[in-house]
This record gives sequence, C-alpha cells and structure tokens, in this order.
Amino acid sequence: MGPSAGRNPLTRSPLRLLLLALLLLPSLLVAAQEPPKRVDVSEDFSAVLDDGAIVVEVRPLEGESVAEFARRVSRDEASAARLLALATPPSRTRTILLPYAGLSDETRLAAVRALFPSDARATIGWLHAAVGTEPLASIASWFTGDERLAGRLAELNGLTGPFVTRGTLVKVPVEYLLAPFRDAEPIPDEEPPRLEYGSDAKGKYAVYRLKRKEALYSAVVVRFTGRLHAGDVIQLALDIALRSGIDDVHGIPVGFPVKIPLELLSEEYLPPDDPKTAAREKERAEAALFATPAKARGLAGVRVVIDAGHGGRDTGTLHHGVWESTYVYDVASRLRNVLLGTTRAEVVMMTREPGIGWEVPDRDRLPDRKARVLLTDPPYSLTDPTAGVNLRWYLANAILRRPGPGGRPIPPERTVFLSLHADSLHPSVRGAMAYVPGERFLRSSYGRATPFYRTFREVRDEPVVSFTKKERVLAEGASTSLAERLIGAFRRRSLPVHQFRPVRTHVIRSGREWVPAVLRYNKIPNRVLFELSNLSNDEDRELTLTRAFRQQSAEALAEGLIAFFGGNAAPEGGAAAPAPGAGPAPSASGRATVVPTAAAGPVADASVHEIAGPWPEISGPWPSRSGRGPSAAKGPSPMPKPASKATPKPTRKPKRTSRRRG
Repeated sequence: MGPSAGRNPLTRSPLRLLLLALLLLPSLLVAAQEPPKRVDVSEDFSAVLDDGAIVVEVRPLEGESVAEFARRVSRDEASAARLLALATPPSRTRTILLPYAGLSDETRLAAVRALFPSDARATIGWLHAAVGTEPLASIASWFTGDERLAGRLAELNGLTGPFVTRGTLVKVPVEYLLAPFRDAEPIPDEEPPRLEYGSDAKGKYAVYRLKRKEALYSAVVVRFTGRLHAGDVIQLALDIALRSGIDDVHGIPVGFPVKIPLELLSEEYLPPDDPKTAAREKERAEAALFATPAKARGLAGVRVVIDAGHGGRDTGTLHHGVWESTYVYDVASRLRNVLLGTTRAEVVMMTREPGIGWEVPDRDRLPDRKARVLLTDPPYSLTDPTAGVNLRWYLANAILRRPGPGGRPIPPERTVFLSLHADSLHPSVRGAMAYVPGERFLRSSYGRATPFYRTFREVRDEPVVSFTKKERVLAEGASTSLAERLIGAFRRRSLPVHQFRPVRTHVIRSGREWVPAVLRYNKIPNRVLFELSNLSNDEDRELTLTRAFRQQSAEALAEGLIAFFGGNAAPEGGAAAPAPGAGPAPSASGRATVVPTAAAGPVADASVHEIAGPWPEISGPWPSRSGRGPSAAKGPSPMPKPASKATPKPTRKPKRTSRRRG
C-alpha cells in the first residue's frame, strides 16, 4: 500500500487545491453575476434564492401570535426559541428573514415549490430543474440536508463539475431525501411527460407524442386534461382527434403528435410562462406551509370523523347491481374497528345502519339496505341526497365543537374528517383517488337555514359557516398532506391507485369545476373525500366485492392516518432521510432581521471550502464515494405485504347495466 493510500481528499497538496480553485473560478464568477430570484407567494411569505442560498421572508399571519408563528416556521423548539429571543421580533407590520437550514419541513417545501416550479417528486426520487447556475453542494443541502452528498449526486447524474446550469435536471434518489420531499406525492413516471407548445389558426395547443401501448383516452385525455367522467373523456377524445387529424382513435401510430388545445390542459401542464402556471405554483407553495399537524403517538388525542358516503334511499353509484353505499359503509365500519383496536383515537361515525349497527359481516357480497340514518339531532333518515350532503357538513362542524373524552377540548388540527366513496368514471380509469378542498374554490361564508334545516340542532347552533383566508389555505395544505399519506399507504399495500394525479383539489365535470359540498363547507381542517375504487371499471368493481380488499383498504386508511400524525408507517420508496444540515446563511437585507441557525447534521470541515470529493486529478466524472451518508446504509424500509386475496382476478364480466351517480 502506497504512502498516500487512505488520505483524506481534503488534505491534498496546496498546489492541487490552487489548480482546483483556478478550474472553478469561471463557474464561481458566473454564479456571482446572477441576480437573486425572488418569488412573492403571498403578502406574508416570500422565497429568495441568492448565490446558492435559500432564504424566506415571512411575518405572522393575521390572528397568529408570535409564538405560534415561531413554532410554525421553525425546524425545532431551539430554532423557535432563537426567533422569540430577538430584540425586535416579527409582527404583522415587520417581516423577518429566515435561512433555509432552520425552517420547518412545511416552510422548506413551500420555498422549494415557489422557487423551482418545475420540480417534481417521481417514483425514483426528487427531480430538480435548475433555474440558474446552482452549486451541487447547495442542491444536496436543500434536498438531503448534507452538502457532502454533492459528489454522489454528480456521479448519479453524470455531471462533471460542482455547478449545474439553468435547465439541468438533477435526480435525487429517494433514500437521500429529507422528509418533506420524500413524503410528497410522486408522479407515476420516472420523469414528467414532455410536451411541446405551438399555435395555429385555431389557437394555442400542446403536443404530446404517443408512446407504445398508450391510448388517446387514458394517456392523453385523462392524463393531461384532468377529465375522468365517461361522457367528458369520450367527447374530449373526439375533439382532440379532430384537432390532430386523427381518423381512427384506436389506430394511432407510436410517436404521432397529438394536439391538445391549451384551454383544455390541466394547470400543471400549461407552459411555464402562462399566468395560470405562476398562480398555481404560488397556491401550492402557500398551502404547503400548513402541511403537517402536531405529532400524536398512536393517534392519542386525535378525533377521527368517518363518513360513509350516501346511504338510505341514496345508493350512490350503481353498477351491475353493486351499490356504492353498501360497500363504502362496510369499509367505514372496518376502519372504525381497526382504529379502536390499534390506536388511541376517538372515532366518531356519522351514519348508522339500524339492525346491524357497525357490524362487519364475514362475507364478500353484501346485502343492500335502505334504512341508514345520519346521526344528527334528531337523526335524519337519508331520503334526499341533497339534504343528506348538507346535513353532513353541518354535523361535521358540530362534532368539531364537541368536547372530547373527559370533557377536554380537542384542537381542530387534531381532528380528521374522512368521507368514503366509490367512483363512477370512465371505464379505463382504475384505483383510489382523493379530493381535498382547493382554497380558490371555497367561499368565505355559506348557510342553508331554511325551515327544514332549522329543525336540526346542528343547524340552529351555527346556521352560517364562515372561513378566513388562513383557514382556507390551511385546509388545502393539511388536507393535501393527509390525502398523500392515505394514497401512499394504498400503494405500499399494492392496492390500486389512480395512475395520474390521484390527489386533486377539485372535481371537473361537464365543463364545471367545484369542490364537493361535504368538503366545501366543512370546518374540520384535515378533510378528505376518498374514492376507494372506480365501480365502472370491471377489475375495480370485482375487487370491491371482496372482503379482503375492503379490509386491506381499512387498514391502509388507518396506516395513512397514523403516518399523517407522525407515526411509524414506512415512508414510500426508502428509508429515513439523514438529519438536516446547516446551509450557508445569506446576508441580511435592509428591511428584515436574519436569524442564524445552529448546525443540525454532518457538515464538511469548516476550515475547508471545497466540496468533498474525492476529486479526480483535475476534471472528469466524480468517482463513487466510499460513504453515502447515514441514510444510504440503512437500505429501503420493509413494505407490508398485501393479503393473498386482496387482488383477485375477475372470473367473469357481468352484463353491463346503466350507471347512476347520486
């Protein structure tokens, strides 16, 4: 073994370090010349990228105390304490600058969403699209908490230097990601789909080139327009085929340029310079500030309100004799049993079937019943679907006001509303989906205090419901985080999940966009309408008829709830990430205070400013690191195995009958 074997690459000769510095000088000068990038998400939150460092400029929200603000934006109690100890703390009239390393998970995600709108969580990890000349060390620090992983990212992405330029795509593997990026809902592809944009005499359009085995209905209409209902999908497929010069929608060759009118595109697929794109990214970033509730071990102190959709004379979706109301009630009853048997949550059921109560029959096919009642005061026999929906959100708001066991109040942030349904979509669509209350679709106030509704105590106690802007934004952020945990739990159990964007902020149908009323006027901040399956899809329908699937669904929902409140559910795709490290603190501006943060993870030797290698002689691809940080050694977390009967193959296809959506 030679005398230099095993030497630390950071202790190489001064001559080599000088040559390295000369090599890096042009990139450093380019990076220094770029102006800071600033994105104003709201009047209370802005994100700034300056010379490889992220800083946020924030102030307390209206009605938020300084202590509440400090706990919301800070990584931990120590960071919050430093903020509160400032001689001139922030207020509604004075902002404060906070460096990235000291931010809470929600605030980090909000800053990244704002600054890097093209970033995405894919199944392989985080896909970061550089918006300028960015140091790899900074990218590693932002997404992994350890700038020393820059060398590993360079190797994995085939990069040959310490900087990347605008438009470079950097893939950060799942096993290295910090929690907010690891836990974000992944797109189903390894990379986002590539669209081209153009215009002709008929207007602006996007072009997608079909891949092998892709169909116009699912790969284009469902994916890029957000339409899911059969009538909408069929009509749009015909419109797009006509616009694209397609004569036979079933015989489109691979690579054919399909033209999608820009006005039909979902917002996430619009061109980067479209005004709707910027508005959507700001909305997502603002909502991300409220993505995670306080920890609750074993759901202690948490109230879970379970709503089995429809019921009584309202069957909901009806396909081939299968009632939506019958099977979602069975899943709701199973979820109640799982939560009561394995957690410390308080479980509140909103409906009850007389005679059987919340009994769980040990059978696949279930008898249909029409006597279910909504547990209002007095109870309401579910005879009218509209009245049933409105009384549900009135009841949910009344439950939110109730004291918990022992008379103790339960905070709104520890209350969950889960409405279970089974969908009626285009037959090509499969799997679970979740709807959350998109902020822009919520009204500031609403009420239905007619003589009929005033016969119920829940309506008399609070006839009109109202929301502040903070409550609307918080509901979208927290509910989105909850929905992603629920969908992630379904994936871990190999239960079917909708292929494209399974978590949505609104419904699109017949040219209208809206949030379901049971979410729209509901004041429980953590609220999700969860579609367990698509009953118009033959495979989904046959699966729903099995008790194994319904039990697996109930257990997955419980697992997702536990994960939402900081439980030990295995994160999707990998092991726990390394602890966040301290990033470089940017300089203060003249209008705000900068709060320093202490280091919270492994960092390179402070006396050395080069990125840890080992470096090659002068240039060339970086070799593999001998150590990959604390997260890499652990390997992927074990995933629960699905039950053997959870995904049976349908033995026959029943005769198709008419469909109805209640």
